[in-house]
Amino acid sequence: MRELFRNKYVEEGELKELLSMVDDRNMTVYTYDENLAETLFTRLSAHANLMKSVVDRIEGKSTT
Repeated sequence: MRELFRNKYVEEGELKELLSMVDDRNMTVYTYDENLAETLFTRLSAHANLMKSVVDRIEGKSTT
């Protein structure tokens, strides 16, 4: 994620969101708590949208 920032594929705010997304992923792997699962579930759509945006940006830059 930090390499994406260094190579200007994402802005600082997006980097923070990406790192938060990784933290969310890690919590789901190592911990099970129904309330946590429900909270993380509400974030999935935003995570998916961010990842699509980043992938689209990478694909656009790699073809130029």
